[in-house]
Amino acid sequence: MHTKNEMKGTLSTSKRTFFILSAVCIGIFIILNLQIAIPFIHSLADADKSLMVALNHDGGPCSDHFWKTISKNIAWVPVGAALLLSLNYYKKNLLIPIFIIVGLALTVTIADQIASSFLKPYFHRFRPSHNEEICNLLHYVGNYRGGKYGFVSSHAANAFGVLAFLAPLFRHKATTVVLFVWACMVSYSRIYLGVHFPGDIIAGGLLGITVGTGVSLGMRAAYVRIRAISAKMAEPETLRHYIKSGMITVTTIATAVYLLFYNFSQAAPMPYTTTGLAAML
Repeated sequence: MHTKNEMKGTLSTSKRTFFILSAVCIGIFIILNLQIAIPFIHSLADADKSLMVALNHDGGPCSDHFWKTISKNIAWVPVGAALLLSLNYYKKNLLIPIFIIVGLALTVTIADQIASSFLKPYFHRFRPSHNEEICNLLHYVGNYRGGKYGFVSSHAANAFGVLAFLAPLFRHKATTVVLFVWACMVSYSRIYLGVHFPGDIIAGGLLGITVGTGVSLGMRAAYVRIRAISAKMAEPETLRHYIKSGMITVTTIATAVYLLFYNFSQAAPMPYTTTGLAAML
């Protein structure tokens, strides 16, 4: 998020990208449900198993600890660093960091819920750690096997969703490269741990990029709209400052509390209960 004119200039491109990605995701979903595609799907599944056995290996205690750490919450340190940098870079316009924080929360929530609460129970595809054909051929860390179903990977969806959301906002090549490498490492950690097929990762990454692009598009459009409305406001400067300060405080605290609640509630897919629906809002 830089200037209003710059943002307007990229919204049309983002819209096209989002619609193309959405069409691809919908197309894949339809194909996976077609009876005529079953032989092709079986061929892909066999190739996926072979690739899984090739990529999963025992790298020793140091490698085990490294990839297990990457797979855990510490992997989100780069995102925290990006937020701190944005707060410092946009300190003269704190509305932008607020949009970034809220946008990240929406991206992770939507991507994670689609992956965990819809696609995994819908497709019922066993994780490699629960697949009888190859489960005994794989290396595991600390006997961690994950849940029963793994299509698509929530880790990949969340990581690539964050990448897709932040990349067009910062528009900095080095930052984009770092985020991409981080997303790939988080995704591969799931293969190393033996709990996701490469196909789970690819599909999860595609889902995350689609969600991140859509949320980024929506947040930038909302920012342009709010800036336009703010420019027409006739309130005295002191009143505008009071309203903005209050909005910043309330939004930041509410988002922080939400992220903490969401993070600790994701030990298992969130059921469609009153609490689950409330957390998804």
